[in-house]
Amino acid sequence: MFGAFLFEHLRRYGYEELIRNLANNVLEFLQNMDYVQSYLKEEYQDYVMPHFRCDDDSVSDRMILHYFSYRPGYRQIVTGFIREAAKSLYKMELHIDILSTTEETVSSNQHGVREHVTFSIVAKQILDKVNDPPPTFIAQTKKHGEQQILQGDVEAVKKKLEEIKKEFGEEALPVAKYKSSRAKWRAIARISLLSRGFVPNYPEEIPINPRMFIEVFPYHVIFNTSMKVHQSGISIQQLMPSIRIRSSEMKDYFLLRYPRCTDLTYDNIQRFIRSPFILELRRERMQKTWTKRPPLLIKGQMFHLRDKGFVFFVASPYIRAWEDLESRTMRLADLPMWDATRDFLLSDMAFRVGSGQYYGHFFLDNNSLINAGEMMNRMGDDDKDDGNEKEIGNVRTKWIRVQRDLDNERNRNERLYHAFLPRSLALTIQKEELPGAGYYPEVTALFCDVVGFIQLVANCKPSDVLEVLNALYRKFDRLTHVHDTFRVESIGDAYFVVSGTPESQTHHAERIANTALGMLILGNEVASPLYGEKIQLRIGIHTGSLVCGVVNSRLPRFVVMGETAVVASKMESHGEPGKIHISPTTYNAICEKGFKMEPRGQTDLRGLAAMETYFLLGNKKVTNDALVGRPKGGQEVTFIDEKNDVKRKDDMGLNLSGTTYSDIIPFPYK
Repeated sequence: MFGAFLFEHLRRYGYEELIRNLANNVLEFLQNMDYVQSYLKEEYQDYVMPHFRCDDDSVSDRMILHYFSYRPGYRQIVTGFIREAAKSLYKMELHIDILSTTEETVSSNQHGVREHVTFSIVAKQILDKVNDPPPTFIAQTKKHGEQQILQGDVEAVKKKLEEIKKEFGEEALPVAKYKSSRAKWRAIARISLLSRGFVPNYPEEIPINPRMFIEVFPYHVIFNTSMKVHQSGISIQQLMPSIRIRSSEMKDYFLLRYPRCTDLTYDNIQRFIRSPFILELRRERMQKTWTKRPPLLIKGQMFHLRDKGFVFFVASPYIRAWEDLESRTMRLADLPMWDATRDFLLSDMAFRVGSGQYYGHFFLDNNSLINAGEMMNRMGDDDKDDGNEKEIGNVRTKWIRVQRDLDNERNRNERLYHAFLPRSLALTIQKEELPGAGYYPEVTALFCDVVGFIQLVANCKPSDVLEVLNALYRKFDRLTHVHDTFRVESIGDAYFVVSGTPESQTHHAERIANTALGMLILGNEVASPLYGEKIQLRIGIHTGSLVCGVVNSRLPRFVVMGETAVVASKMESHGEPGKIHISPTTYNAICEKGFKMEPRGQTDLRGLAAMETYFLLGNKKVTNDALVGRPKGGQEVTFIDEKNDVKRKDDMGLNLSGTTYSDIIPFPYK
């Protein structure tokens, strides 16, 4: 059920066009799954993507699927996903059996062990309730909607096989390698069905010499089963001259970057043959001019040349933006003419200029303004004298700088939205839509403040006070990512967190309770500048209903209203230092979830009736490291700026500088 839901979720949230146009049938859909996931790797950089591969003799209605994943136990989700895709896209009903489940080691890395599940899939057309048409196919069955083999196709295949046998002998037949009659029939059927009813005409010889071949495919590599390089493209040879030696091995010249956590071996290439491969050229093997440039990646596809036992890797440089070219001191001419990357880069430039993303079509040049069209004419005018070449170079440099600044500003604006709004609401506002308000009957709210904060402000330097708040907020913001809760507001020392809105969650009370316990743990890691003692926190929690929404279209803010927020604030203000004060509704929600609590007794809350309250003491099922999302051992965690590959801190705890919480271990809620 979850696999089916996941497919529909992807269709609704941005992938409808991709999924609809991916393939013509179920077999092609499965064979292209790896290619789609190679693009998702940028969005999910901490994950090792699963891989899908079908046997070579699979056809559109019968196939053997191999599924590899470092996360075991997902085979039922895969089954539901494939069934829903076949039903929705191709109106096919799938009968899926699991033939085997094994573990295979593909690398010595952390995620080097893969679960290998082999599926047997039989596809049948879902028939509409209509009268059967007159018999047309050889197989006279009621499955009139299925793709059957026409009599003309069979005759054409027989004729072609006879010609091959007569001219080259029986050993040259494409079915000679198959022993059983059933396997031979499947091979013949595949020639007809997958070729859409025609028989391919294979040339007797390839009219291209080796010299021309390595020039047409300048970034290709051919190697044997021992991973010895047999030949390489001319650009590869120019970048790494020593690869021309016959004894060269692939691992000495390349690093495998995708599929992730996989060693570059012949067996792994066979396992993931349907996946795109990204190889990084080893810097120590390249020319000395590359020592200070970023590494060069090449992306392409592996083909198994069965006749000779070789593997053919045809690739091109992995370039996604103009900056990738410039940082490596490469030019557009370094990309093959047939490579679509050229068109994408030029289309991107035309779109940016045409849509006015360069400050309204204008560029700065020596304290003056130049129209974009005029600048393009100046850059493309070959009749100008040599004195203009320097000016053109300056304009190009400023053009690129403006483009980079605009992209950075756009990314910063997006991060601002996500810092102040829940993800779902931020995406809605970015589509220029204003989300409506909602009533949520089951939400848990948390208030937290620093004990003795007024004395701290009165007796310490402002910089010391801000340093304490920065340290706390960075840790607390990270903690909300661990338990998937949302920080609504932070004013002074007050920190307000909710769970269960704007997306309802079954474990909202557990998430807030674990967040509160994590806050106490992290608060002990921050010292007060006043006396040098550990910071003490006071926390209050209440579960109830809330009204939530977004106000102000110019600077959107997420606001929550209702008695639940008021009671949570009262629980905090009437609590005790270093303790978590919870209401009876929160107690009832988590009393059977493994938490350790003790009754406080009747508590009089100002403005509210007296109620029986409790203190939350801990979680008996997990460790402190798990509560704060750290690896075992509890080592201190830093934030990593993956874009610039440096360690840095965020200002005011907001994730605005491009940093990501890549070291978080999300808490498992079941």
